[in-house]
Amino acid sequence: MTTHLPLRWCFATLSVLLASGLQAHASGGLGIEEYVEIVLRSHPAILSAQSLEEGAAAGEHSARLFADPTLEVSIGRGRPADGSGPSKTETGVSVSQAIPWFPARTAAIEAAGHEARARRSEAATTRWGLAMDARMAYYRVLESRARTEVASAAESDARSLLDLMSRRASLGESREVDRIRSRVEWLRLERELRAAERAADAAERIFRTLAREPLPEPLSLTGTLPSRADAAAVLEAATPDRLEESPALARALSEALQAASLAESARRGRIPDMALTLFSANELDRESRGAALGITLPLWNARRGEIAKAEAESRLRASAAESMRLDILASLEARRRDVETLSEEVAVVESELLPAAAESVRLARLLFEEGETSLLDLLDAQRTAREARREEITARFELASATTELTRLLGPQTPTGEKR
Repeated sequence: MTTHLPLRWCFATLSVLLASGLQAHASGGLGIEEYVEIVLRSHPAILSAQSLEEGAAAGEHSARLFADPTLEVSIGRGRPADGSGPSKTETGVSVSQAIPWFPARTAAIEAAGHEARARRSEAATTRWGLAMDARMAYYRVLESRARTEVASAAESDARSLLDLMSRRASLGESREVDRIRSRVEWLRLERELRAAERAADAAERIFRTLAREPLPEPLSLTGTLPSRADAAAVLEAATPDRLEESPALARALSEALQAASLAESARRGRIPDMALTLFSANELDRESRGAALGITLPLWNARRGEIAKAEAESRLRASAAESMRLDILASLEARRRDVETLSEEVAVVESELLPAAAESVRLARLLFEEGETSLLDLLDAQRTAREARREEITARFELASATTELTRLLGPQTPTGEKR
């Protein structure tokens, strides 16, 4: 016996399964590679990439097919011109098939192959660009959250200092002006915290919008902003000989080869295709069957205009491909310089600026508690430490952006250096 569950039970079961899946996903956190896979699986741009690949396969297949034959059928009634007999039915049937000139057909097939490769390169460019956009969305969430953490810690320290100064002022151990200064500092940092939280919320909304699939609440991320080691791995791969793997350059080269093949096909097309026709006719006074071979004589036109146009297009595409190569090479050097400069900046901030700022805060707090320095000195030291931490976050985010753009330029075979 078959048991039919109520529809609401089915929806409830589906909701539980989805929620449990999201909960399991949330417990482990979402890594950057996993997020990129989600975006590549659900974003509408992937459909356009798939359509390009399907169109490429269809174009290659159709280029190898012969043209369809032409069938002509005629039927009518006629009588002898001298009126010596009754009218009779006349019929005729013919089948014509175009037979392409083999060298021209070969060039056309080659052109279709290059066009297909250009379409596949465009599809790869779409996928790769979307993957890089997903990485940048991930990094923006990490950067905004790091800034929020800094703002939250600063606000907490300022609130604690305000409580301390309020107690001291009530006991007469400190001046009222110091309590007012600590309150002003706390209000300023509280405003900065609210702004950082709004920026983090906006980054997360963009993050979720790009994914399209439902993500867990709250959102837990396991990745970190790229380090110098990550950047070094990309720099090692960023050599001029890797330019051939660039999707944009691959597309330009394929289009140039396609134009060259079309020009060659036009030149070979001076020798025209033939048309073979088989016919059968049943007329009043005779019946005939036979074959006819037709060919266009290249006397007046000889496809000169088509050949000139195809050759000009070939030169244009070749020039565009070479320009693309030079542009990518120049961009490669610029991106490498950016990554190297930012890597050095991150190293200086992490090895020198942050430790010095932390030590300054420690000494300023110790001296303030012992009454050997003023509140302004402590506030200044704390402000310097916060700015140093923000400089580190900015430098690492800019390094992430530069590394991502360099990776976008080189193509899908470039290692990211990330072990997450």
